[in-house]
Amino acid sequence: MSEIYKQDVSGCMADAIGDGGLSEGSLASARTAAWDVWQAMRDDMADGGFPAVSIATQDKDIAEIEAAVARLSGHCDTVAVIGVGGSSLGAEALCALASTPPVNVRFLNNPDPESLARFRASVDLARTGAVVVSKSGGTAETLALAMTLLPDIAGRRGNDVAADYAVVITEPGNNPLLRLAENWDVPVVAHPVDIGGRYSALSAVGLLPAALAGVDIAAVRAGAAEALELNLAGDDIEGVPAALGAAVSLALLQSRGARMSVLMPYADALAPLARWHRQLWAESVGKGGHGTTPIDALGAVDQHSQLQLYLDGPDDKMFTIIAQPLAGRGDRVPPDLATLAGADYLAGHTTGDLMAAEQEATIESLMAHGRPVRRIDVARVDAAAVGALMAHFMLETVTACFMLGLDPFDQPAVDDGKARARARLTAAATS
Repeated sequence: MSEIYKQDVSGCMADAIGDGGLSEGSLASARTAAWDVWQAMRDDMADGGFPAVSIATQDKDIAEIEAAVARLSGHCDTVAVIGVGGSSLGAEALCALASTPPVNVRFLNNPDPESLARFRASVDLARTGAVVVSKSGGTAETLALAMTLLPDIAGRRGNDVAADYAVVITEPGNNPLLRLAENWDVPVVAHPVDIGGRYSALSAVGLLPAALAGVDIAAVRAGAAEALELNLAGDDIEGVPAALGAAVSLALLQSRGARMSVLMPYADALAPLARWHRQLWAESVGKGGHGTTPIDALGAVDQHSQLQLYLDGPDDKMFTIIAQPLAGRGDRVPPDLATLAGADYLAGHTTGDLMAAEQEATIESLMAHGRPVRRIDVARVDAAAVGALMAHFMLETVTACFMLGLDPFDQPAVDDGKARARARLTAAATS
């Protein structure tokens, strides 16, 4: 088993939690279906299929990423990443790992005029740059933000050339963003044409902003490659965590009515990963009346805001807790202050001791209330661990889609909404 992450689904079984869990019989057909899908996926990946994850074993694009990072970091104190959904969430999940970022990486992914005004007021545009990301090159929100912000940045940059403060990531071809890049003489890093936006975190889309923030992008890919190797090496369903996770999730939906799936890390740095996973699962699996609703939660924060519902509300959820070793870490509570406050149980304990106790207590409490809990343990929260988790969840998502007979890579309902928004803008312009 990987040293980076370990998955335990025993807390989803009836012998651990009672009637809310799966019997061996109710899981059997899902295990068989997942194994059949996985064998076909494994053969496909052996032939270079699923580049969203197999890109982790490559490094031919790293030099281009590093060159862009060197130019931007040499001329910018702040870099705005302009992108929406898959063009932003993976990069945010990786940048959250940065402890002392050499560049202040900010994300502009919702064209709220007030947010843009606050951004402008909080930075020196003469030392600000931008990474503009859209796979198709036609994302309306990204285009609007780029066309309103980049001219202002350019006007403050003096004699700097565009390559010193801006880069575009988009797929090759004739698209609106590429035409803007050519007009502004902004360098372009090619978005892989065979990797969809929400699956692009391990490409330049996620790695370039992460490198700007000082994250070890080689470690991200190394962790993803280890997770891929782990899953490919499994000789049965138990040895393939991604396929087993998909089987358990769909079995709980079909036999126990678990229509929602809560992903709950205990590390603040993993909160953006849960948001990234929310899009990955929802946009991939939520089609044709299928799917479960992903919910992101965070450790102690949501123990105090959601746990009442989780324990005593509708029994319609699967829980995945991402746990880590926390005991002994952090500042220690002075015993005299704990006694004064009447909180002797905290005396001499660290903040990590408290988090460790709460992490384990939440798992125990969920299981005691008959709620199915999958546990994923990471040895540490770092670039390699997040790379591994990203690879795991992408493999798990695609497996679940194929089990349901769905295309993991399209999003027809989202495209409908985009078309309606454009129609409204067009009608308003002509009225």
